Amino acid sequence: MKTVKMFPIIILSLNIVGLLAVYSTDPLRGEAVFIQTFFGKQLMWSLLGWLVFWGISRIHYHWFIKLEWMIYLIIILSLIVVLFFGSGDDVGTRRWILFRSVQPSEFSKVGMAVFLAAFLSAQPEDYGSWQLLLKTSFLSIIPTGLIFLEPDLGTALVIIVLWFSALFFCGFQWKKILAVFAGLVGLIPFFWLVLHDYQRKRLLSFFAPQSDPLGTGYNVLQSKITIGAGSFFGKGWLSGTQSQLRFLPAHYTDFIFASWCEQWGFVGGVIILALFFWLIWSIFRIGIETPDLEGKILTTLFGSMFVFQVMINVGMNMGVMPVTGIPLPFISYGGSSLFINMIAMGMVWNIAQSGGNE
Repeated sequence: MKTVKMFPIIILSLNIVGLLAVYSTDPLRGEAVFIQTFFGKQLMWSLLGWLVFWGISRIHYHWFIKLEWMIYLIIILSLIVVLFFGSGDDVGTRRWILFRSVQPSEFSKVGMAVFLAAFLSAQPEDYGSWQLLLKTSFLSIIPTGLIFLEPDLGTALVIIVLWFSALFFCGFQWKKILAVFAGLVGLIPFFWLVLHDYQRKRLLSFFAPQSDPLGTGYNVLQSKITIGAGSFFGKGWLSGTQSQLRFLPAHYTDFIFASWCEQWGFVGGVIILALFFWLIWSIFRIGIETPDLEGKILTTLFGSMFVFQVMINVGMNMGVMPVTGIPLPFISYGGSSLFINMIAMGMVWNIAQSGGNE
């Protein structure tokens, strides 16, 4: 199999950019012990992530495929534990366990990708059938619903993207996929009732952020101002009023792309998007070249996951997508997100190296 030899270099490049971005936006920089700063924690997670990437890439992905039901059960149980015993924030969310160090919804992304790849690859003769469609939909909607109840709208949408990407890959007719989608649309009134008040306001502010510039529309408006302030070449690293003086909320997490563009300008933004394009293209190319069905489905799902996350995060930074709390992979601050991304990339690299052979 022709492997993408630059694959680890692309990931390393994104990781380095992410560390530079977190350091430049760290509100505790120079005010706390290094290991207690956001940059210090992100650096620790990065080093641990690379160890995991190396370890996962040495384990044949078929080993994970064989554990499909165990992985699925762990996902469901951990999400239930979060709902009853998890910790959250001051707006009523519950997303973390183990002293706010682990976010099970993040781990469910990779877990569901592995489960769907294993479940669907074992039944190729049923592709396109209503029976398999309903089974897949039922098994996907359970974790989606549990994540939505936390509530974590962004991650729930990622699971839905994995679900529908799997259906498309397996050749289900458009009519059947649209029927499932119509069923989801029919549940929107219920979803709207479950959403917290701040989430409803976020979605409504997407259509008219100027209607509440000091409230729900503040984040988006400040993000657009921050990106515009960077102009073509930016104001320079560690420079810029919006991010450095903290006018921009969540400038090291959800809106870190805007902070980066203020410092590095249009050129810096293009560099990040080019790296993501290279990464996603490499993932899909690895999937195309592997002769193994499980590997093809798994890389397709991981590629779709990254396409969606990058599109939504960059879009909400630019004000063309609603604010959903989806982090920018490898760039936004967050240990669970970075750790999970490295696990996913370790599996992809193993697929590239093994070529589907045991």
